[in-house]
Amino acid sequence: MNVNQLVDSAYDFFNSKKYSESLEVLSQLDEVLQSETMADKEKDAIRVSLLNLKGFNFLGLNALEKATEMYAGALEINPNSSQACAGLGEVFHMQYKEDEAKTMFEWAIKNNPGNLFAVSGLAKVNRDLGLAESHNNLVLN
Repeated sequence: MNVNQLVDSAYDFFNSKKYSESLEVLSQLDEVLQSETMADKEKDAIRVSLLNLKGFNFLGLNALEKATEMYAGALEINPNSSQACAGLGEVFHMQYKEDEAKTMFEWAIKNNPGNLFAVSGLAKVNRDLGLAESHNNLVLN
């Protein structure tokens, strides 16, 4: 299988909530990616996406420490990764760290205003904090 087929397979498993199977395919992808010849920038973009997908699989398995590792790895490669920020926001929310969750969801939205996962995550955390759903400390009025 090539990279695209493996990615499709991993997403299919993820969407079917078969998180362990998705992670298994993603580990194969790591090996295939190393043998691919492409620009470093392109490989980094793929690595960030794969780390984020691994993180969301670990979230699905409630393995919060592993999920955090994946998102931190993605942010090391791309500090502006909206998905990694949103993933960390969800980890913090699951740990009842609402202030930290709010901050991460806000950064996710700043990095990509179209990230619906982050928008709904911020709304959820804001409700928990007794704030308006759209309250965002990073948006200057």
